[in-house]
Amino acid sequence: MKTNKSRRRRMPRQKPGESKQDYRTPKKFLNAVTKRLKIRRFGLDIAATARNTVATRYFSRRNDAFEQQTWRANKSRGSGWSWLNPEYENIGRWVQRVWQESVLHHAQIAVLIPASVGANWWRDWVHKKAGVLFLNGRITFVGHTEAYPKDCALLLYGPYQSPYYDVWTWNDESHARTTRRTSTTRLVRRLSKSRRRRTDALSKMR
Repeated sequence: MKTNKSRRRRMPRQKPGESKQDYRTPKKFLNAVTKRLKIRRFGLDIAATARNTVATRYFSRRNDAFEQQTWRANKSRGSGWSWLNPEYENIGRWVQRVWQESVLHHAQIAVLIPASVGANWWRDWVHKKAGVLFLNGRITFVGHTEAYPKDCALLLYGPYQSPYYDVWTWNDESHARTTRRTSTTRLVRRLSKSRRRRTDALSKMR
């Protein structure tokens, strides 16, 4: 007789090198991030190539990021923020180093990664250590016609960054316009009510 254990299907293991690792971040998303951080551009791209870097200064496989003394951005080259969209094959070592950089060198680093909250590295180096924005709206990376199939998160590390969790609808411009329009409508209604009350009070006094 077969037991329940023998009937279970095992999830196939991902084979190293079979998934694409050099995703290029779309400009629309980068614009949304820089706007949220209130900066013009990033001062350093920690994992990039000459083709996909988002900053003038960047680390590539030739000048390995892990061999560098610090990942802190030089403000004279853009802003005090560094950018990291690492290879997704071994994320743990990346976020560990990011956290260490924020503590030891006061680096400010924005990190785009899959929202793998069940991973040990998330527990050790993200939870209660970074500002976490879960992305509402999936990202279509440059050169792809379909959105990345997994949920992603934007992590914010820095010496003045308090840990938190939130959901960010980064690409919903219509939502932002609707929110502004709704706020304006509410203000107009309040003013109208206030005017009516004032008019009624004056009428009673007469």
